[in-house]
Amino acid sequence: MNGRRFVLYAFISLLALAGLVLPETGFAARAKPPEEPSKKPGYGGMYRRGLGNDPARLDPAKITDIYEEVVTQQIFEGLVQYSDNLMVVPCLAASWESSRDNREWTFHLKKGSLFHNGREVTAADFVYTFTRILAPETGSIAAPLLARVEGAKEFREGKSDKVRGLDAPDRYTFRMTLADQFPPFIAVMAMVNFGVVPREEIEGSGGERDRELFGTRPQGTGPFQFDRWERGKEIVLKANERYHEGRPYLDQLVFRIFPGATTDQMFSEFTTGNLEDSDIPAAVRDEIINSNKFLVLRRPSLVVRMLVMNNTTPPFDDRRVRQALNYAIDKEKISQDAGKGRLLPAVGLIPEGMAGFKPDVENYPYSPQKAAQLLAQAGYPGGKGLPVIQFWSSVKSKGTLVEDEEIAKYLGAIGVNVAFNYETDWPKFKQMIQEGKAPIFKYSWEADFPDPDNILASLFQSKSPTNRAFYANPEIDALIAKAQNEPDYQKRIPLYTKVQDRIMEDSPVVALNYFAYERVFQRYVRGFEGKALGDHYFSLKRVWFDRE
Repeated sequence: MNGRRFVLYAFISLLALAGLVLPETGFAARAKPPEEPSKKPGYGGMYRRGLGNDPARLDPAKITDIYEEVVTQQIFEGLVQYSDNLMVVPCLAASWESSRDNREWTFHLKKGSLFHNGREVTAADFVYTFTRILAPETGSIAAPLLARVEGAKEFREGKSDKVRGLDAPDRYTFRMTLADQFPPFIAVMAMVNFGVVPREEIEGSGGERDRELFGTRPQGTGPFQFDRWERGKEIVLKANERYHEGRPYLDQLVFRIFPGATTDQMFSEFTTGNLEDSDIPAAVRDEIINSNKFLVLRRPSLVVRMLVMNNTTPPFDDRRVRQALNYAIDKEKISQDAGKGRLLPAVGLIPEGMAGFKPDVENYPYSPQKAAQLLAQAGYPGGKGLPVIQFWSSVKSKGTLVEDEEIAKYLGAIGVNVAFNYETDWPKFKQMIQEGKAPIFKYSWEADFPDPDNILASLFQSKSPTNRAFYANPEIDALIAKAQNEPDYQKRIPLYTKVQDRIMEDSPVVALNYFAYERVFQRYVRGFEGKALGDHYFSLKRVWFDRE
């Protein structure tokens, strides 16, 4: 086969299709914990980390939120993984190659990689894993990302009992054939959703109960393996002694669960020595960053924060109302007041550091006059005729309350009265927005892979399962499909820029700001590297404690 062979730490075409080393512009440069160059990492210790809500399950095919991702990231792995600068590098695949048209991908697996149950990982396991993701009964949100695999459509429609494009020609060779090109394909494969799973642990005796139990007693190949789970209290993982990259330094990971807790509560636990790391409350951010009491990690991240409007529910089914809200809010001032240096006002939907980012775009400049005109054109002069808008959020902390008060003030100035509601039980909040019961709500999107498709297609393609705005525009769907099938990188990224511009014109959401990755650590923590993809892609496999 004529192709390109990718070996250890190989560059993917054009820097992993937008997986660029992130510029340090706009945010303070990353602060790395000080380490003595001659000091060797030591083994042992229990790492305690706060988790804002209890995950529903720990099954990579079925994860739908950050709480599930944060934990499954430690337990499961796939063919490839992201390096700290978002390059795609080997994981369970030692190397891979693609055909010249980028439709046939062949992965050569590492020999001797073991599941936590002790069985060796084979190519057949990847055939099973990917087929399971595509199976309609699994209900995986990752299934659309495999829709281009040959035979996927027939399999999902029940016309075939297997997926033609998934093949294991021998024990250590896994092959995927796509019906058409998908430029971000190799970067997509690093998502935790595609972590390999052992069939025998899922199917057991073949009953549905066995399949559901896997999410509560997961077994993967990652650096840490499942130990126990006390819902509402903690999830405990232990070191995988036979990990293919070498045993992790830590003995245990303990995810302490704080259902509905604020950043302030978890930070309080951190300062009393009960957690190894924490988010930083806005009220004490400057003090913490400027002191030497703790270690602080800062870097840009591919996160955009939004106010999402249900585009099918009045008054947000009228584009003029949505545009009015965009003009009514001073995003720069809100970012400064609520973010305290951690937020940058958004200029679009594509964040800084991702291909397609346009720093010179003006994202609905603050103009209460234009907002009032648009409301009047929509039939609501001065807000007359509008009911009190029920605004929802899943977080209730000091910083977000400041932001909420300002949002209410700006909207009230044009006659739009809002009532803020808080549902801090994340599963309930998620169900509410999935069912379209929240007319407008706060939402943060952390990119799953470093490509604009992950933001624009995931959030705004009409049939996307994560289209929380229920936005539907045939023109946008066609443009996204065109971009997804464009093999020329130089042509593809401008298509996504066009998609962004058209979506911004329709204004299904208010793009508020971009989020910096910031985390504070106890001074004895070493080896932690945050990725620009956000907190859900952190790994603790090389973290160790320097108690001296």
